[in-house]
Amino acid sequence: MERLRQLLREALGFLRELMWPTASSIRNNMGLVALSVVLGFALWIFVTDTQNPTRSGVLPFDLPVEAVNVPGDLALAGSPVNVRVRVEVADDAWNTLSAADFKATTDLDDLQAGTYDLAVRVEPLTGRGGLRVLQAIPDTVEVELKSLFSKSVAVSVNLEGSAPPGYETSVPQVDAESVLVTGTQDRVTLVNQAVATLDLTGRTEETAQALRLEPRDSRGFLVEGVSLEPAFVNVSVEIAQTEFSRALVVSPAVTGSPGAGYDVVSVSVEPPVATAFGPPSFVSEAATLRTQPIDITGATKDIVRTVALDLPVDVSVSGGTSVTVTVRIQPAQGRLTLGVTAVAVGLGPEFTMSGALPVVAVVLLGELPTLQALRPNDIAATLNLSGLGAGAHEVTVSVSAPADALVASVSPETVTITLEPR
Repeated sequence: MERLRQLLREALGFLRELMWPTASSIRNNMGLVALSVVLGFALWIFVTDTQNPTRSGVLPFDLPVEAVNVPGDLALAGSPVNVRVRVEVADDAWNTLSAADFKATTDLDDLQAGTYDLAVRVEPLTGRGGLRVLQAIPDTVEVELKSLFSKSVAVSVNLEGSAPPGYETSVPQVDAESVLVTGTQDRVTLVNQAVATLDLTGRTEETAQALRLEPRDSRGFLVEGVSLEPAFVNVSVEIAQTEFSRALVVSPAVTGSPGAGYDVVSVSVEPPVATAFGPPSFVSEAATLRTQPIDITGATKDIVRTVALDLPVDVSVSGGTSVTVTVRIQPAQGRLTLGVTAVAVGLGPEFTMSGALPVVAVVLLGELPTLQALRPNDIAATLNLSGLGAGAHEVTVSVSAPADALVASVSPETVTITLEPR
């Protein structure tokens, strides 16, 4: 409606300027002129509204009502009140509006303690879309004023999080031991302490911050509707490194010896490295982390054992204090020489061999326990005389040994054999 009145005022001003020079002519054609003006103005309104449609209604969000001019010796009782607002605005601006575009207030100037129904004033904070406020809903709110009450409460610091392992924090230092809490008596009575919260997560150095205080009751819940003076305190906490860390190689303590003829092939540990935490004297000087002893006396096969680290009382490690040690044990490799009497094969019945059968030295390689169990009769040294006639012959000595022993050499490799007729 207001927009229509504005358009009418603009139209009348335009017509006044247009029609003044021709006033006498208009007197003679008054009916026709009046009809033309009405039709033209109606067309103007129709076109304008079609191009820029407006929308009026109640916006779908609450506005908090701010009390202004509160007497210095009084305080508001209860929670803040919200209202809604009816507006007129361009249709394309309707969905862009929010509570931040308005300010709702109620004036408490010159009031005494008591309960009042006060008018609400809503002001637009933007002119977007030709915004106009039509009505606050409700247009009055009930406000209760009570006399101010104050008391002093202690300041405490709530530490959240913690410094990394190996760091210690001091007792927080605050520049104010107490603060004044002010409000209505029923709210102030609830306040037990003023709490500043300091987050220490990941901090490794001294920290000092100005922190906002929060009024809290005996159970730690926030108390609203009161004020604190001062509202901020300076809090400082010292952080010192008490444990130092260093990655150290784990060294298995293997004692004893494996069984005869066996060797330790390798010793491994899992994990091979551990991070040690302790005093600087240990962390800076230690070369390895030793384990508890692993005894392998007489062992003839692999040993896998979980053992604890041998740590000083003031040293700890990350990831647990036990490791798995694997000791691989295999037979020792050795060398054995045996004297073996050669055996003749393939000698024809019409011949005889002159002299005794020769003894050859056979050198064997293999696992020491296997070699130590061998005897000369376990080795075959043969002389193949097939097809040989009378006379002296150089015959190669052929040696065979068990599969788990390797013939390294035979000495001599050939022998002279003399055959004679029978």
